[in-house]
Formats: sequence, C-alpha cells, structure tokens
Amino acid sequence: MKIVAEIQEPRLQETVLVAESEGGTRIALARTPGYSTRAAFVGLRFGSNHVHFRNPEGQEVQVPWGSAHFLEHKLFEGREEKVFDRFGRLGANFNGGTSFARTSYYFVTSQHFEEATEVLLDFVQDPLITEERVEKEKGIIEQEVRMYEDDPNYRGYFLLHRALYHKHAIRISPGGPVDEVHRTTAADLQACFDAYYRPHNLALSLAGDFDPEQILAQVEPLLKGPNPGKAEAIFEEEPPTPAHACLEERFAVSRPHVWLGWRDPAGPGEGLAQLRHRVLSSLVLDLVFEHSSPWYEELYQQGIVDDSFGCSFSCDEDWSHAAVEMVSDDPDRFLEGIRATVARFADAGPDPAAVERIRRAAWGGAVSSSQAPSQLASAHLASLLGDTRPFAVLDVIDSIELDEVAQRAREMFLPERSAAALLLPQDRPAS
Repeated sequence: MKIVAEIQEPRLQETVLVAESEGGTRIALARTPGYSTRAAFVGLRFGSNHVHFRNPEGQEVQVPWGSAHFLEHKLFEGREEKVFDRFGRLGANFNGGTSFARTSYYFVTSQHFEEATEVLLDFVQDPLITEERVEKEKGIIEQEVRMYEDDPNYRGYFLLHRALYHKHAIRISPGGPVDEVHRTTAADLQACFDAYYRPHNLALSLAGDFDPEQILAQVEPLLKGPNPGKAEAIFEEEPPTPAHACLEERFAVSRPHVWLGWRDPAGPGEGLAQLRHRVLSSLVLDLVFEHSSPWYEELYQQGIVDDSFGCSFSCDEDWSHAAVEMVSDDPDRFLEGIRATVARFADAGPDPAAVERIRRAAWGGAVSSSQAPSQLASAHLASLLGDTRPFAVLDVIDSIELDEVAQRAREMFLPERSAAALLLPQDRPAS
C-alpha cells in the first residue's frame, strides 16, 4: 500500500488521503471528527452500456442488455449468505446501484465499521455465479424491470433517449428488457466480472471519524493483488443529430407528460473536461429554469410551466444532453414556450449578476452535499472514478467565465439538436 497524495482543501478545512494498493485499487480516506456514522463506497467504471467489449485477453464479448445490473444482483447474493443479511447483523445500512457507466456498492453505519468494510470487500471481489443462481434470480429482476416500466417518469425518460439517440446504449434502461434478462447466462455474468472487476479497476472511498493509517492497514490484506489487463468497450458509432423530432406513446396517465431534450453531437470525454462540461451545462440550465430566474418567472406567469416542471443534465464520456419535463394539458404550448424562451436566452446572453448568483448557489450546493460521511465518501468515489481530484468541482465553479456560459448556451439550445417525447393518456388520440 502506498500513499499517492494528501489533498487539503483549506476552504472547507478538509483533508483527503489518497492511496493505492499493490493490485492498483485506488483508495480515498476522509476523516470527519465528531460524526458518529462512517461510510464506505466501492465502485468501478462498468455499467449497463458495457454489453459489447474486448476482454483483457483480446476476445470480443457480447452479453445481453442489463448484464451489469444482473451481475450486481448476483454479487448481493454472496457465496454462502446474502450480503444484506451480513450487513444487517452488523447494523449497517447497505445498498448498491448500476448506472449507464458505473456500478457501486456502499454501506453507512455507526458501529462495526471494520467488520462491515471486510464484508464489502469480500463479496465485491469473490462472487459465486452459477446457472442455478442465475435462473433463480430472473423472476426477481423481471419484477423490478416491470415495476420501472410502469412508472411514467421512467418510461418517458427512456422514450426521450430513443428520440435523442439513434444507436447509443443509453436508449436501453440499466435493467434491460425482460427478454434480455431471460436469456442471460452465468457465463455472460462471469465474462463481465472477469473483464471488469479487477483490482486496478476498483475504487474505494471511506469517510468517518477514524484513524486513516489504521484503516489502510486493515484494508490492505483485504484487497486482491495485481491482475493486469484492461477491457475495451465497443460502442456503435452515433450520428451527431437526434434520431426523431418527437416520439409519442400512449400510457396509463391521466394527463400528458412531456419531455424536451437537447443533445450534443458527442460526449465531453473524461476527467476534468467532463467535469467542467457538466458544471457549465448545469449553470446554463439554472440560469434559465431555476425558480428565481426571470426567464422561469415569465414562463410561470404565462401558465406555460407549473410546479411539476423539472430540468436535468446528463453526460459521460460519450454522451451529453439536457432535458426539461412537465405534466401539461397542452404539450404543444409547453414545447413552443420552452423553445422560444431558450432561443431568446441564447440570443440575449447571460446576465453577469445572475451568473454570479447561480455560481454562488452551485458552490454552496457542492459544499452542503459534502458534509456527512456518506456524502463525502460518495463524492470522493465519483472523483476517483472520474479521474479528477477531490473537491475539483469547487475550482471549476470558481473558474467559469461569462463568455463560456454565453457560448455554452448558444451551443446547447440549438433547435436542430432538440427532440421531444410525449406520454399521452390512452383515451387521447396521438397528435
């Protein structure tokens, strides 16, 4: 185990120790004196998008959609005892999750932290995957997938993705379609585990009132040794413009649900470039749609938006898009109003005072969401997996220039990059 860096953030009076195990696992430790809870997060850059890859041995592998999520379920099962039961006996709150590009597992506890850390690193590195276990899990995962498919917000989210993208993997939800779940085999999941769950691909983040040196001494023998080799994801080439101007679907809703998105021609890449892109794009969205914005206030006074309105930004190495959504009885008026507003905003450019106000709010939000041990551990895991320095987001927020914001607004809201998605009541004819 070697110490790679000791990162101090004087503005927050925080220090993060970064280490690396013999096998290449990166570890972040943040001490939080006075807190009774401690947290540990472990993750890797492997998610639902990674269904086609070349494994470290050079073989091309294709697995069913939803394999990363299915593998998460199998790790939860443990070798001899369910992982939830092991954490439960220790009084730890445990969970995990699979996104498009990452998988993570974590626990938060006020007792037995060392024992819980041992459980975490045990099941993540040493699963038991058999055909019998995989077959038994399929019905459980099918129920989960169908539950999400019955959620109008979830369904509309992926309808918008299918409008924005032609071939990209984020058109498919992390759980995968039901038929893909049922054709998944133990060999598929083992191939994913063997290719991606290698020590140098893992990142571990711990936070709490502990002695970092003692924690490092504890986790060192729990982490596996070197297993070199890197899997290479294979993605289809994605055209730079949306696949459809609008997609509509009838669904069990009482009122229309509407989404409008704007995609970039390509993703922002990795590391600091991605972080800066995400921060800048989120600032632009807040300048237009944050509730204290005059642009939002105008939309609200005109009755174009109401309290069901929301906005979001999503990106990773190879995708990037912004989206707004609302429940509206007049989808056409909503879409026209939003498009006209963002066009006027892009033409007018951002107000310098508003940029400073949004910048301060973003800075405060970043700080307030990194207070408790669980928040710190999660944030530092994201930094490790994103190849950025802990607390780098604060420097990025501080360094954003007015001209950058104006340029990003002009790029982000180009009409030819937009697409809409509508969930319509079943008794309402499609437009």
